[in-house]
Amino acid sequence: MTLLTPIRGDLSDQKADLILHFQYEGEAAPTTVADAKLRTTVSKVLKLDGFEGKADSAVLWHANGDHPASRYLVMGLGKKDEFSPEVLHRACAVAGSRAVGIKARRAGIALAPGRWRLGPSEAARIAAGGFLHGSYRFDKYLSSAQEGAQPQELFLGVGRMDPRKLQTVLQEVKTVDTVVRLARDLVSEHPGYLHPMKMAEIARAEAKKARVKCRLIREAELKRLGMGGMLGVARGSEHPAVLIHLHYAPRSHSRKKQRVVLVGKGVTFDTGGISLKQADGMEAMKADMSGAAAVLAILLALPALKVPVEVHGLLLMVENMPDGRAIRPGDILRIYNGKTVEIKSTDAEGRLILADGLSWACKTLRPDALIDLATLTGACMVALGPGCTGVMGNDERLVKRVLDAAAEAGERMWQLPLFPEYREHIRSDVADVKNSGIRYGGAITAGLFLREFVDPGVPWVHLDIAGPAYFENSYTYAPKGATGHGVRTLLGLIRSLG
Repeated sequence: MTLLTPIRGDLSDQKADLILHFQYEGEAAPTTVADAKLRTTVSKVLKLDGFEGKADSAVLWHANGDHPASRYLVMGLGKKDEFSPEVLHRACAVAGSRAVGIKARRAGIALAPGRWRLGPSEAARIAAGGFLHGSYRFDKYLSSAQEGAQPQELFLGVGRMDPRKLQTVLQEVKTVDTVVRLARDLVSEHPGYLHPMKMAEIARAEAKKARVKCRLIREAELKRLGMGGMLGVARGSEHPAVLIHLHYAPRSHSRKKQRVVLVGKGVTFDTGGISLKQADGMEAMKADMSGAAAVLAILLALPALKVPVEVHGLLLMVENMPDGRAIRPGDILRIYNGKTVEIKSTDAEGRLILADGLSWACKTLRPDALIDLATLTGACMVALGPGCTGVMGNDERLVKRVLDAAAEAGERMWQLPLFPEYREHIRSDVADVKNSGIRYGGAITAGLFLREFVDPGVPWVHLDIAGPAYFENSYTYAPKGATGHGVRTLLGLIRSLG
């Protein structure tokens, strides 16, 4: 675990393997550098490199013993009037990745909250969180993995303010980073190891350590409850379905607490079933349980953050395989709330298990806010690209709160409509609804399908995280692989409800 240390000043006198500074587009030198000698030298280096301060651009300079730190990294923030928390998070994530690449043991970030129109705590939270996010690596199965690749210490230059005032927020950053890393580890695990019951074992052990209640609803009880979606999807696998119910209850207060229910899609591997996927890229389908991993991470963080909101987490764990018992196109399943679903594609399996989870949550838990996270549709990636979550819901106030929390967390999300006339595309002649519509607007028809299983009056938001949950290619600001997307957004949302 990287030690986070706030230090008074701009770090000009600090010895380190790497110190990070920032520059807006159009500036001659980083304004985070106060030392005149260092500022002059850095500005010359940037000019020679043609550095313009554009977002996601960077210059790494080796000081050659002329200054206290051995290397300085200047990150571009883009145009000043376009700055946002996401820009800062991405810049610091790049720095964290570069720190691992050069095996930096001690690194620093010079903060400039006033220049960024952020409060000191918010600037520290975003910068430190971004750096730790970028320094993550999944190297469990690499024989060449080296101990100590992660920076041992990250210190933050806080200018003239009292560093002690940031201790609390930096402890929260460490808490969130720890659970996000767990989520990323789980998504990165190979599916031969992480089957539904293995996920249940891990969730139960982690919940016990975090003092979160954990209940497992196994196959026999799923049958008794009538959860035909989960049971149907799991039929083709040797691994039975399991619903993991996590419950965080804060210490009692006199006023009524909000009750939030999070539902995570947990398909540990998705072959597509009988509607078999193409072989090319299928290995990435181990990430089809990213929603469940995110929900687990969120619940584990709540006790340490002392959030005054009651939260339930439902992890819907199945494996979608194509053996002789698997469901077929044309089959009809009955969901927990009694509605029937005609199967058009067995590869549209996520919405079947979510239908059970959402309807069970509405009847059993009676939430004040119901939110599901799911790597649900490739159509959402076609619409918004791989770096953005599609947000849909039946309550505009809750949708706005989610989008606001995403903006603060630096996670990109965008609202999509639920056009009522598109309901016609999932109308079935032989059942209440079918699980797949026409090719066009697939993310929206999937959202409309899920809405069929949300009780009237329950505020609900659906997050289609198919793109940003797992990057199949690396980006300047993000390495290839699992991201833990959604955890920071929903933690921020839940805390705002307290």
